[in-house]
Amino acid sequence: MKIQALFLMVLLLPACSILDTRVPEDIIAERAQARLDTLRARDFEASYQYTTPGYRSTENVGQYGTRYSGSSMWTGAQVVRVECEDIEPPQYCKAVVRIDFKAPQFGYSHTHTFEDWVWIGGDWYLYQNLSN
Repeated sequence: MKIQALFLMVLLLPACSILDTRVPEDIIAERAQARLDTLRARDFEASYQYTTPGYRSTENVGQYGTRYSGSSMWTGAQVVRVECEDIEPPQYCKAVVRIDFKAPQFGYSHTHTFEDWVWIGGDWYLYQNLSN
């Protein structure tokens, strides 16, 4: 019985990685948008899960939330486009994000930010530069 279970796991494990046949740009656009949605909802714990394991070993969710305390002024956040490096398979991609916001005394406006996404251990994560 154990041998059969092991054999089945060996057969099915590679299937996990081939189930998602989308291009990296589409996967990152989805993950980046989901992260933005969690920030707008002020769910920093959920948003924090999109950061690299290295970042999570350095800063806790409270510190992460402090970085995004201004997200309470956002009226919208949308991934505009994702561009990946020109190697196959890509290990690094950049997402362009439009942030709409209402600033006190200035009214409605928008800005664009750039997010770096890296491939680590079978998934895409937001790279947080701690020197900024």
